[in-house]
Amino acid sequence: MNKIAIVYTSLGGLIQTMKKEFAQAMPGCTLVNIADDSLIREVMEEGSVTEGVRERMMHYFQAAARCNPQVIVSACSSVGEVAEEADKKFGIPVVRIDHAMIEKALGEGKRIGVLASLGTTMEPTVSYIRRLAEGRGQEVQVLGKVAAGAYEANARGEAAVHGALIAQEAREIQEEVDVIILAQGSMAKMEEELHRQTGLPVYSSPRLCAEEVRAMCEKEGKA
Repeated sequence: MNKIAIVYTSLGGLIQTMKKEFAQAMPGCTLVNIADDSLIREVMEEGSVTEGVRERMMHYFQAAARCNPQVIVSACSSVGEVAEEADKKFGIPVVRIDHAMIEKALGEGKRIGVLASLGTTMEPTVSYIRRLAEGRGQEVQVLGKVAAGAYEANARGEAAVHGALIAQEAREIQEEVDVIILAQGSMAKMEEELHRQTGLPVYSSPRLCAEEVRAMCEKEGKA
């Protein structure tokens, strides 16, 4: 039976979303969930990934590796570069939650719109898009928009406010991009609605991440 470890930097609804997506993509797999909500709070307070956050993330990746999963998922884009560091260290694949989403978006065109509900996610996401595009030999233009207050609204359980703030930013960029990606996994519930409003391909990370992990396990003959 497959075992997948997921490391979270918050205790929000993304945990349940990922459980649902992995249940659909990999029925019967075992999930090991490791979460520390002090991580994202520190990133938000400091405006970037601190050395303390990096050290704690590496500790959690190491703990995840000791559970002997087939794959470890880093479920926070803000700390994505730490996940890339861990991928080189522990002998078990460590996958960024946004990897498959960005690869999918790059297949839609060179003008990539990034919507974020949290400002600290924007720079790591844009940087990752550019690096993946460069690896494909693809020119890319990235337009990022942060829906100020959306993350906090979601944390307060104000789903309507969260959605309205994100939709407003999507409408502002829809004429300037070929595709939109949603930088926070917690924005996944907006995917279909934003596609309807903008007419553009819109991608979020949880489902595509689960499908990527399934493909990785199948390739290794472990699915």
